[in-house]
Amino acid sequence: MWLHRLAQTMARSTYLLEAQNFVRADSLILNGHQTLPDLTFGVEAFDNVLTLNFGQFAVFQGNPAHALCMLLCVRATLPQPLGPNCDAIFVDGGNNFDPYSISDNSIEQGLDPEKVLERLHISRAFTHHQLASIITEKLPHAIEEFKAKLIVVSDITGLYCDPDVRDDDKDDSQRIFSKTVHTLRTLARQHHCLIIATNLERRNSQMERSLEYAAHVSLKIEQKPGLTRFTLLKHPHLLPCTTIAPMPGVKVLESYL
Repeated sequence: MWLHRLAQTMARSTYLLEAQNFVRADSLILNGHQTLPDLTFGVEAFDNVLTLNFGQFAVFQGNPAHALCMLLCVRATLPQPLGPNCDAIFVDGGNNFDPYSISDNSIEQGLDPEKVLERLHISRAFTHHQLASIITEKLPHAIEEFKAKLIVVSDITGLYCDPDVRDDDKDDSQRIFSKTVHTLRTLARQHHCLIIATNLERRNSQMERSLEYAAHVSLKIEQKPGLTRFTLLKHPHLLPCTTIAPMPGVKVLESYL
């Protein structure tokens, strides 16, 4: 894991090869801005290729992204050093928050499901105007109130591409979407938190370009038979790469044996 990251850092930081005094090897990672992750998946294959840090706005593309974000919401509450031991906010733009998935993941992570659910704060939107209002008006106050360090915005393009959005409102919805995405990037920096927006389906290329442009981190997740393809497209300090691994499973039955 560390050798892989060190190789990436040295590949991008050739100035480190100039003649200089002897330094500790770990300083190459620090000088190359390769910091320790603030939140992990707990899956070595994924954590080896992606570092998630507070202050980042990340975009997860693909249907399996929802399950991974459910896992991250649970792992955010893990006590240090396993996790950041923080509250999380879930802005539900896809009407897909599943408390049972949170409960099952909590059991697998050795946590009390009730205590984990108490630390997750949910707000649901049913129109794209509601989603924009939650993000631009309510979310900044909620981050401060709950001292949340992880914010997930679920299926961010879904409501903007809803068939109920009239044709004469589509240009306005695109403008609102771009403003909302920019707000998420700004909030991640201002509040030093990790904000993840999922886009479960490809619906609108212009909106996807807005997401890609605003994101510090962009990730594509594809489900294959028995496996997950995990492709890092964009990261401020890591090179694009792909890894394949089993999707994290919730072993609920095993936990009761």
